[in-house]
Amino acid sequence: TGCFAATADRASLPRADAWFICVPTPLDGEGRPDLGPVRAALETCRAGLRPGALVCLVSTCQPGATNGLCRDVLERDGALIGQDVYLAVSPEREDPGRAESPRRVPRLLGAPDAASLARARGVWERLVDRVVPVATPEIAECAKLLENAYRLVNIALMDELHRGFAALGVPTRAVVAAAATKPFGFAPFWPGAGAGGHCIPVDPGYLQMELARAGQPSALVALAAAANAARPRRVVDAVAAEFDGRLAGRRILVMGVTYKPGVADLRVAAPVAILSGLAARGAVAMWHDPLPVEVEGFARVEDPARCPDGPPEAVILGTPQPSFDLAALPRLAPVAFDPFGLLPRDAGRVVVV
Repeated sequence: TGCFAATADRASLPRADAWFICVPTPLDGEGRPDLGPVRAALETCRAGLRPGALVCLVSTCQPGATNGLCRDVLERDGALIGQDVYLAVSPEREDPGRAESPRRVPRLLGAPDAASLARARGVWERLVDRVVPVATPEIAECAKLLENAYRLVNIALMDELHRGFAALGVPTRAVVAAAATKPFGFAPFWPGAGAGGHCIPVDPGYLQMELARAGQPSALVALAAAANAARPRRVVDAVAAEFDGRLAGRRILVMGVTYKPGVADLRVAAPVAILSGLAARGAVAMWHDPLPVEVEGFARVEDPARCPDGPPEAVILGTPQPSFDLAALPRLAPVAFDPFGLLPRDAGRVVVV
């Protein structure tokens, strides 16, 4: 309709009425939040602000970022928040691959002052069905971090219990499905190779940083983060155990390498960590995925039923992509490793990990 334009040239940006900051906020090499992209985006906004413009932080940041970094940059030239320029925060609530329109996802909204909140609410109510105002920016920032810390802890719990249920001979997914019939006090989480992506493994680190600054770091969140980070290594350990601890020269195929089914994104993807772990132990690590992604340093297999040099010695379900025939997957190799509890046990030798 001609109503959308994109540019990488900040000089060509109009003096807009509303600016949404939606840039990545990863962790740096030492596990600390990297707000460099947010700072750069704020500088772009500041250079193009018109009087009365709204700046809304959508990127996930630690509590205090809106009232701290954002305010500091926007007021540097003497402008006052709530008078000359308006500031708010509405943390992203993304679910990549979700078919439902983002318009239906309620938006949290916090602002440093009533005027900024009213201005931001007027904008967001045109874009989404429901806006949920909160009393301070810090409440909105912490709520976003709580959402993903909650998921991290429960995913780590599920991955750990998955091994325990397997040892008991009980199918994990059947247990979860049964528990999920309870209409209160339970939300289903499913086992996997480890939570990846740009949110769940990352956002709790922002929360931990601020909790530690306040002298109250969460031991439970720290344990869950460590367990999630170690999950791919435990999968590799299980493969090694099947071969008496010796993986050198073993040809292992990982089926699916994206962090989430149906989403072509490799950020913090557990299957990529599994490939690296296999290679570190001398295995010939190969991968197959129907999505348009590339994993540098590892051989891609176009047709898993016709691997170069013959069938693999083991196959690992890295990501259950929608197009996979899970019933046939165990027949690709003498042994299949299943972190998800999805593979049928009567199609070949399947090891639950």
